[in-house]
Amino acid sequence: MADGLSYVPFKPALGLVEHIALHIEHQIVAGVLRSGDRIQESRIVSQLDVSRGSVRESFRVLERRRLIDVIPRKGAIVTSLSPARVRDLTSVLPPLLTQVVADLIPNWTDQHSLSIQRAMEISEGKFGCVNPVSVLEILCQLHPNRVYLELIDDLIPTFDRVFSKLVRSNLAGVESLDQLLKLKIIPALDAGEREQVIDYVTELCRMLERKYLETLERTG
Repeated sequence: MADGLSYVPFKPALGLVEHIALHIEHQIVAGVLRSGDRIQESRIVSQLDVSRGSVRESFRVLERRRLIDVIPRKGAIVTSLSPARVRDLTSVLPPLLTQVVADLIPNWTDQHSLSIQRAMEISEGKFGCVNPVSVLEILCQLHPNRVYLELIDDLIPTFDRVFSKLVRSNLAGVESLDQLLKLKIIPALDAGEREQVIDYVTELCRMLERKYLETLERTG
């Protein structure tokens, strides 16, 4: 299975600081940089031929995304993926997504379905399979209230980080998530079955938490 994490595609619309942040984020998600690793500012400056100021700005972006902690006199340290942290993050998803789905279903269109399909294709290109959180993110993008997207956007990199570990260690776990998404959630969305979608999304969030915790217990 291709992990899709061997490079970071250049996105001209993004600013320099965001490109630096994505470069480091990619290394954390792929497991090149691990929990507790110190990110050397001088090495990033040399690798990317950028200023220290831009690197420090990118550290602030990554800290907001909960991928690093910037500690005085120690620098930028990759955050640990503790069970408590994973539980805290996944606990945010059910109430957030329940409201998003409830609002979207009455006005669901074929264009919404196409957006979901594109997100799944991009995820398969990145991970070799569909990361369910990428679909949940698209649901927030489709909602007219941008606050929902802002709430989930900074959580996505950590979810990607754990999902990448899951993909590398447990294909069966990935397949069960994939089946719930493709065989239940997507058809229910297209059919406009509001209560069914909410139930399935809640089930998916619980399954994600369980799979994430199992992965951390097995891989550390």
